[in-house]
Amino acid sequence: MSPAAHPWWPRILLAAAAVTAAGAGGYWARGFFVPDSTLIALHAPAAVTAAAAGVRVRPTAPDTLPDIAFPDRRGRLRRLSDWKGRPLLVNFWAPWCAPCREEIPLLERLSRAPPDRLQVIGVAVDSRAPVLRYARHARIRYPLLIGEHPGLETIRALGLQAAFPFSVFVDARGHIVAVKIGILRKPVVRLILKRIDALDRGRIDLSTARAQISAGVQQLAVARATGS
Repeated sequence: MSPAAHPWWPRILLAAAAVTAAGAGGYWARGFFVPDSTLIALHAPAAVTAAAAGVRVRPTAPDTLPDIAFPDRRGRLRRLSDWKGRPLLVNFWAPWCAPCREEIPLLERLSRAPPDRLQVIGVAVDSRAPVLRYARHARIRYPLLIGEHPGLETIRALGLQAAFPFSVFVDARGHIVAVKIGILRKPVVRLILKRIDALDRGRIDLSTARAQISAGVQQLAVARATGS
C-alpha cells in the first residue's frame, strides 16, 4: 500500500522537516509535545476498540517505511534505507520537548543491542544548533538525523497538529509494525520488540504481530490506568 493512500503520514514526515524551534521553543512546545498519558497510535489491520483504556487511535501508517533523508550531526545526508535489513526504532523528537528528553536514556539503552537485533535512529525536529547542543549534553550516541525547514507556518499550512515524541517500529524487511505516539515506556517497548523478533524469525506474520501489539498495548494501558 502506498503512502499516498494515507494522507496523514506524509504530513507527519513533512512536519519532521518543517519545525524549527530556534527562538520559539517556549512558544510552540506547549502545543506539540505529548505527555505520557495522552496518545498511543499503533498500526493495526483494523480499528481497535480502546475507549475503555483511554487510548486514542490514529489512522494507520503505510505498510513500509518511507525512505526519508536528512543530514546527520556531521552534515552528511543519510537515508533511512542506509539501515535496511535490520529492525529499526525511528524516534521523532525535539530538544525542547520534555517527554522526548525523558525517553532518551531508554533509547540509549536500547541502542546498545546488537545491530541485527535493533537499530535506534533519532530524527530531531528542530534546527541544527540546539539539537547538537542537547545531543552533547545528553550524550546521545545513536545516529541522529536533523530536520530543518521554514517552520511552524508550514505545519499550519498542512493542516497538521504535530505531536511529539513519536516512534516508528520497523521489522527487518522494512514493514512498519507499530507507531507509538507519546513517551516510550519499557513495557510497551518490550512488547513491541518481542513481536518484531517473532515476526523476523518467521514465527508470526505481520498482521498477527500488529494485532497482538494493539491488544497488548490496550492491556498495558488499562493496567496502568487502574494501577493493577
